[in-house]
Amino acid sequence: MGEGWGEGLCLRTPRSPDARGRMNQVIVISGPPGAGKTSVGEALIERFDRMLLVEVEDVRHMVKAGFRQPWAGDQQTREQLELAIRNVCAIARESIAARYSVVIVDVVLPWQAELYRELLAPLAPAAPLHFVTLLPSLGATLQRDATRGAESIPDRVRAVHAELTADRGALPGAILDTSDDASAALTADRVQDLVARGASLLG
Repeated sequence: MGEGWGEGLCLRTPRSPDARGRMNQVIVISGPPGAGKTSVGEALIERFDRMLLVEVEDVRHMVKAGFRQPWAGDQQTREQLELAIRNVCAIARESIAARYSVVIVDVVLPWQAELYRELLAPLAPAAPLHFVTLLPSLGATLQRDATRGAESIPDRVRAVHAELTADRGALPGAILDTSDDASAALTADRVQDLVARGASLLG
């Protein structure tokens, strides 16, 4: 099951008429590995009637020849990171056209957030773009990442956490410290509240 808390995605709140009424929107959930992005995305989409969950990591791994890990740091790495975002945004645009909302799960640095803005902000106001970074403490992130077993890469968690923390002033939308959240469902409640209030809009 994705990242973070593992079991126990039972919702604390049911679908609401307000959630169902806002069908056309895109919600980008960012954060370091182990922050619980996938688990929160899965909990969040249960609140909607028509919604896709798109994991950018899966799209990146569609490159079968010449694949680069995101930490490789060469030009081809940057090219593949950008290509994945462009492909995911194309999926989002087609989904919005078919009246499906979209949750996108990605590790997004400021330069990547600008690309999301360029590609998806034009959908507003009919389909607003929301951006939420999950940023629990490093200790909580490492603890959650450890539950991922073979997928756990502590050094990568430390590096991305440090980069996002240093860049937090440049990150758009909303930043949530989820260190004390007991479950992905609780964090999904908080994300849903931000979206409903427009506090996570990528302006």
